[in-house]
Amino acid sequence: MKILKVFNNNVSLVLNDDNIEEIIMGKGVGFNKRAGDAIDAVLIEKRFVLEGNNSVSNLDNLLSRIDIEDIELASDIIQLGEAELEQSIDDAILLTLSDHIGFVLNRAAEGLQMRSPLEWDIKQIYTKEYAFALKAVQMMREKTGIEIPDQEAAFITLHFVNAYNSTSNMNETMLTTKIIQSIIDIIKYHYGKEYDETSYDFTRFITHIRYFVKRQLDKEVSSNEDSSLINLIAVNYKQDYQCAVKIKTFLEQQYDWTISNDELMYLTLHLNRLSSNQ
Repeated sequence: MKILKVFNNNVSLVLNDDNIEEIIMGKGVGFNKRAGDAIDAVLIEKRFVLEGNNSVSNLDNLLSRIDIEDIELASDIIQLGEAELEQSIDDAILLTLSDHIGFVLNRAAEGLQMRSPLEWDIKQIYTKEYAFALKAVQMMREKTGIEIPDQEAAFITLHFVNAYNSTSNMNETMLTTKIIQSIIDIIKYHYGKEYDETSYDFTRFITHIRYFVKRQLDKEVSSNEDSSLINLIAVNYKQDYQCAVKIKTFLEQQYDWTISNDELMYLTLHLNRLSSNQ
């Protein structure tokens, strides 16, 4: 492992033994080091592998505009997020979040505010991640002395949701958010009531919907068309089945998806659990 660039005493860009670029962090990893020097692996506390979308040209472009303070702040936020959200975070978030933090700080210093068009949806769908993102915003305020608006939490939420899966991208994450909100709207209209979005039952239902949408986007569609069990479900849980069919029709018409009987059955059962408990 050899150094390509030293950011400061504790952060360096290196080329590992597999010829893949990484950003490493640890006390003293860059102290008195120059390009070409070897690194003592014992000093490394955190490693961020830079591959996939982070090509060399993209990396150079990003690093030319990202301040080391923003990278360190992003690293602190990521470490807190991994602990609080109990999720595996894709390493690529370090640079994208650092870049975003720099953009946020520049806007805030100029008194400019931006809102995500999906802010309300993000609060509903990713309640745990949004609550953490508000803490991240407060951390940014304390460490920079800049008054950053709470609205930035929506953008940070999407960065973390996107980082849960290294195969996803921000466009897919935003599409998933939009689809989930449409499903929630159908449910509220069908049952004619609002739901406690902080409740365990609602959160569990949203988790099911997130995986359901993810499977569809990844084209992991069940081919089981056995109608015997779904017919029984349709009779025993009539209202919930009708709602599930509305969701199925919407998704097939809007996104040209194929919703199997298995998916329709499980969706009906989850709707029954949600509607019965709230």
